[in-house]
Parts: sequence; C-alpha cells; structure tokens
Amino acid sequence: MADRNMMLTPDEYMSLMRLLNSSDTPAPAEEKVNANPVKPRRRSRTARQQDRKLSAAFKEANRRYRKKDGSLRSGRTQADIARLAHRLRKQM
Repeated sequence: MADRNMMLTPDEYMSLMRLLNSSDTPAPAEEKVNANPVKPRRRSRTARQQDRKLSAAFKEANRRYRKKDGSLRSGRTQADIARLAHRLRKQM
C-alpha cells in the first residue's frame, strides 16, 4: 500500500518533466553546435581526381577478387583487394 501512495499521477509526472527539462542553461553540446558553424573545406582538384581513380580501382579489384555471388575467392582477403586497388590507382 505504501508504494501506491508514492506513485505520481500523469499530471504530476508531466509537470515534473516540464520542470526538469526547462533549465535555462543549454547543454555543452548545444553550445558548441550553435556557437561556431564551421564550413567544410573544399577538397583540392587533385584530391578529388585521386578519389575518383581509387573508386574505379576498387571496383576493378573487387571484380577480380570476388565471385559472381559476391563472396571472396579462395585465399583472398579484403586487405588483398585494398592492396590491389592502390596498386591499380598508381598505374592509372
């Protein structure tokens, strides 16, 4: 019976939650987001070209080292695919 007296009614609960959530000081994470909006830096032309080449190289490396069902060929790992992709990018 004592537990029943300790329970809050829905109205009491909602007013308590409003009181707890209505703090005047914003959270530290909110201050950082709103205080200094940083514009992302644009990547250089050569960096973007290298990204495109590496993307194409990964497609080729995956084509070579994977079966038609998408699984790796026997004895191959994802590290092998990455090494081949970087080697192919250098050749492009």
